[in-house]
Amino acid sequence: MSTDTPRDQPRKLFLLSAGYNGTSGKAYLKLLDPRRQEIVIWNDPTGHQPFCYSRESVEKLKQDERLTQAGAIGFLRESKFDLMEDKPIEVTKIVASDPLAVGGRAGSIRELVEAWEADIPYHLNYIYDRGLVCGMPYRVQRNDLIPLVADRKRIDSIVEELFAKEPDEERREIRNWMLLLEADQPEIKHVSLDIEVVSPVSTRVPSPGRAEDPVVSVALRGSDGLKKVLMLKRDLGGELLSGLPFTVQLYENEKDLLKETFNTIESYPIVATFNGDDFDLPYLRNRAERVGVERSAVPVLVGRQGASLKRGIHLDLYRLFFNKSMQIYAFNNAYRENTLEAVGQGILGRGKVEIEKPIAQLNLRELACYNFGDAELVHSLLSYHNDLVLRLLVVLCRISKLTIEDVCRQGVSGWIKNLLFYEHRARGYLIPRSEDILKVKDVTSTKAIIEGKKYRGAIVVKPVPGMHFDVTVLDFASLYPSALKEWNLSYETVRCPHLDCRGNRVPETSHWICTKRKGLQSLLVGSLRNIRVAWYKPKSSDEHLPEETRTWYSVVQRALKVFLNASYGVFGARIFPLYCPPVAESTAAIGRHAFSRAIEKARELGVKVIYGDTDSIFLETDKNLVRMLIDWAARNLRLDLEIDKVYRYVVFSTRKKNYLGVTTSNVVDVKGLTGKKRHVPIFIKKAFDDMVEKLRNVRTPEDLAEARREIEDVLRDWYHKLNHREFSLEDVSFHVMMSRAPERYVKTTPQHVKAARKLRDQGLSVSAGDIISFVKTRGREGVQPLQLARKEDVDVDKYMEYLESTFDQVLDTLGINFKSIKGISSLEDFF
Repeated sequence: MSTDTPRDQPRKLFLLSAGYNGTSGKAYLKLLDPRRQEIVIWNDPTGHQPFCYSRESVEKLKQDERLTQAGAIGFLRESKFDLMEDKPIEVTKIVASDPLAVGGRAGSIRELVEAWEADIPYHLNYIYDRGLVCGMPYRVQRNDLIPLVADRKRIDSIVEELFAKEPDEERREIRNWMLLLEADQPEIKHVSLDIEVVSPVSTRVPSPGRAEDPVVSVALRGSDGLKKVLMLKRDLGGELLSGLPFTVQLYENEKDLLKETFNTIESYPIVATFNGDDFDLPYLRNRAERVGVERSAVPVLVGRQGASLKRGIHLDLYRLFFNKSMQIYAFNNAYRENTLEAVGQGILGRGKVEIEKPIAQLNLRELACYNFGDAELVHSLLSYHNDLVLRLLVVLCRISKLTIEDVCRQGVSGWIKNLLFYEHRARGYLIPRSEDILKVKDVTSTKAIIEGKKYRGAIVVKPVPGMHFDVTVLDFASLYPSALKEWNLSYETVRCPHLDCRGNRVPETSHWICTKRKGLQSLLVGSLRNIRVAWYKPKSSDEHLPEETRTWYSVVQRALKVFLNASYGVFGARIFPLYCPPVAESTAAIGRHAFSRAIEKARELGVKVIYGDTDSIFLETDKNLVRMLIDWAARNLRLDLEIDKVYRYVVFSTRKKNYLGVTTSNVVDVKGLTGKKRHVPIFIKKAFDDMVEKLRNVRTPEDLAEARREIEDVLRDWYHKLNHREFSLEDVSFHVMMSRAPERYVKTTPQHVKAARKLRDQGLSVSAGDIISFVKTRGREGVQPLQLARKEDVDVDKYMEYLESTFDQVLDTLGINFKSIKGISSLEDFF
């Protein structure tokens, strides 16, 4: 790796990543020079070394020769603060020769002694100790990095104006966050890459580890306008390559193709892929070795966490979009499956280039278009809305204190863990081990309703079935983050060691909350919640601001929303290193308490509550009573109730989390109903959409009778089409993603897996992440993959049942009987 550490650099550099160079034995940083659009490698000048902590004395540890043999090179006594005991303690810092000496190989230090902070990756330890924040701008001065935070006077003014009533400690925390979040954002040149591999054996799935098959095409799409496909010359229609919207370069041999690929990606600071950690980059690296590309010319590195680049930054968007919190809170559930096709369709409104034959049978023009289409999709996902996703990643770096690659690769629990670890180190707190917490806090006191849960969760008020007009939906703004803030919930404050705090009880539980110390999680989440509610959320919709500024505020508020909405649940997840069931249980109990009191107050005011779930209440009432309820919640619960939606009417079935509503702005809102689920056949969706359009036109109770007649006519028509097989096979196909390889389904075999196995029997490649299209058919297995199905084999009766179950959810509330639409079809119906 290049050693180009600058000693003095007056211009701005943005910190993006960090790592460890085993050759030099030093940590390094990757900083973006935005003017040159290149990555600068900063090698650590401080002599920082790996370490962990022990509670044993220096003398005792020095006597253990095994530690020296494992790589311990120093023992230093340090003072730390133990939050669990709420007191200062003395520990020994064991300094190691390299990161693997601490942990990661047999006989390492953490296997020989009881150690603390021994599982933290070294590059993160380095970031903690240097107090660095990825995503932030810095300048180099006297061989040190000086952060370039936002305008301090401006931030002080905002904090004084909006947060004057907050305690001093919280105002300081808010100020620190805003100095980071309001700092300059980088503009980063990036290139998206996708490769195609063709195997001479049609049944062989290309293996990145073995890289046996040739790379026949590499597509590259750059933010600077680059549009290029590199292809191997083959006798497959090379004369058809003119007139394409991208450049095609043909190569006589694969070695030259790969070298040009590497030259291109090395000229960009960021390289984006979709599943490049597991396929594209490892394949390129291993294939380059097979065909004789010099190792020094290969910029790809492959490790346990994924694929990285020697100088640039690799972002695998598959990992990012796979993140459930991002899917729900940042992208509003725009996609359900985690394929490039599904994500592209959901976010961009377009998917992959369609092909009708295997890749090996495509001519060069077809292959180039297919390959470039994937690279173009990845590029569009990264750059749409003024590089929204890239900007979102930078903000998440600043919040989580992770590198930009780690933000992509880790889930939201990893982000929260890293922030808490960073703050522990910054404040001189010893980071506890999971077993330390569970020794005294593996306690719950409520009974779970859902099997497998350790404590009781949220309340759901049963819906009042039928059609309801003039319905207002109230949401508790950030209910659980607000509970963490207002009740001082954190792993160290719930069931704290102080006897005189035990009277400060959490409703419905046996837990008490510390009254002497502000909890770390409460402080961090509370300040972020305040910033989002009081500053970023209002600014993101402020029409007086330029669109670019509004977009920036929207990026930050989305990032905060992702983070905040996971901030309590992680403490109830056994794999979270700061797992503390009383925190999660207390948060849920406080949420139920606030929710129940709001429901009681609504009924006391004479408001009709027609449904409620977790933090949302559906009310059939006038605006004055709604305002009274909002004001009451602010005064008595210290929580904000907000109007989320106003429905012209809502239709509820008897099922929870299932309803259809039309808002006052004429938006049709469908929740949980089968007809809107993504795997449902087009035939069923179209029928459902026809019904929804009739319901959209209902404005008063008087309109309902006419709508019923129209819906009956619509359903009768669709029933007739199905009964007379007036459909195509594509119309009745289900589409379900393979979450794992077909052979890994052992206990049960879902229908899409049965279809996938039939495809494999035909020699077609099927793997995890693929979308399987299948049709319900007559016969023993009852399913055929779309590619093998015949129209005459379709089991119409099964689709009748599905059509009926789909519509019954709504028809019950409208007083329509599906059987009356079908007519008498059996003696059973007659009697």
